[in-house]
Amino acid sequence: MIQINLLGGVKKLIGQPTLHVYEELYDIRGLLSYLENKYYSYKPKDSDILIAINGIEFSILGGYSAKITSGDIVTILSVVHGG
Repeated sequence: MIQINLLGGVKKLIGQPTLHVYEELYDIRGLLSYLENKYYSYKPKDSDILIAINGIEFSILGGYSAKITSGDIVTILSVVHGG
């Protein structure tokens, strides 16, 4: 099981703060594809979200190819832009 913690606007889009995924997703790209397919309103732009795997920002771990496995905690946070 992969736990997905959702914060900010992502939590509002999906409608809940935490998801538990029991499917094999392998990497962040697969996770985002899963979320898009299951929650059709969820289609983030790269600059709109931050992702951490077990507390480590995903770009350090390989970006969208960063591996995720059962037991991992993935946090997705919306980035707020000002202007």
